[in-house]
Amino acid sequence: MKNSSPFPMKSKLVLLGSLLLLVAGIYFGGVQILTEEQELTEPNQTALSLSQGTPVEFVSQRDGSASSDTDLVARYTQLYGKYQVKVYANRKFSKPTNQEIEALRLEAEALDKLYTQISLEERTKIKRAAFPFFKLEVGGKTIYKKAEDLTPEERKSLSC
Repeated sequence: MKNSSPFPMKSKLVLLGSLLLLVAGIYFGGVQILTEEQELTEPNQTALSLSQGTPVEFVSQRDGSASSDTDLVARYTQLYGKYQVKVYANRKFSKPTNQEIEALRLEAEALDKLYTQISLEERTKIKRAAFPFFKLEVGGKTIYKKAEDLTPEERKSLSC
């Protein structure tokens, strides 16, 4: 009598194919996670250049054409979204360093310059970037705090 396998050949092929897909999914999923982690851990080049005081190149010159204004609005909204993500990321679990806050301040200034290049008509459709930190001098050292973290004495000294 023939020695028959408990699994037919078709089942073995399906099993082998499934295992290959599983291994490929784990491999490519792991590569994607590593890439995302690298993007999070690598220093942002714009923030790095801003913290070093080098000029920002994304503020374009205005030539007065309607298509240019639309391009400015699209560019501004894209950069504004990235800025908002940086400002409000992990608010409860981490505290940004003064260097990171200073980079955000410079980025907010660059966004403000870009905002002023947009026509008044288009400005009404978009939101202006706001810097959410207050600069304080405590014991000869400069620190930044959010409005909700200010003490009553600090509020009084800032006149707010």
